[in-house]
Amino acid sequence: MSLEKPTEFQQIESYTNTDSHVEIKIYKISKDLEILLLESLNDILENFNKLNFVPILFTVLKELIINACKANQKRIFFEENNYNITNPEDYKKGIKEFKKIFSESMGDKFGPLCKQKDYYCLIIFDIDKNGIKIEIRNSSLIAPEEEKSIREKLAMAMKYDDLAKYYMECADNTEGAGLGLALIVIMLKSENIDPNFFRISVTETYTSARLELPFNNQFKSQRD
Repeated sequence: MSLEKPTEFQQIESYTNTDSHVEIKIYKISKDLEILLLESLNDILENFNKLNFVPILFTVLKELIINACKANQKRIFFEENNYNITNPEDYKKGIKEFKKIFSESMGDKFGPLCKQKDYYCLIIFDIDKNGIKIEIRNSSLIAPEEEKSIREKLAMAMKYDDLAKYYMECADNTEGAGLGLALIVIMLKSENIDPNFFRISVTETYTSARLELPFNNQFKSQRD
């Protein structure tokens, strides 16, 4: 696999590429990044005759990156407005205000601030002949209320096979990240990809969303 970082992709902080491992570190999402991700997926999956998975993986990958960058931007917003993200009352107030000002263009303002404080998004591909592992890490830890909401939505999504039905019966006015992750589960099921290969985890230093895609029965999942 030979993927080169184009010099015009200024929003990519760092780029590491070996035969089986790719890392891309960013502080905001951009159209340039989307192009590179799509090209990367095409190059990787073409080598294994798995191009049919490009659309679903690109959709999932983009959703996870948007969520990660948004989480970092939210952390900056909370800090600038003296909201304690771990305090339930502060969290409710902060989220309400954050939703009012949130837009796709926020990255232009918050991206440089995230870089100053190293609130990063790290995109990791691990590939071999047996499968691919994609992980999105961001250095903003999620609040207890956020994690509870996300896990509830993921558990509920496991019961559905239809996006429209899930949205009609389960969508609410809570923050959108949990809903987006739930929709990822249903999309994976629609492509006959085991949704148990999708995992959210929280460590002491970062939040991680990981998706694994086996190519054959020899694939070893990280969850095993």
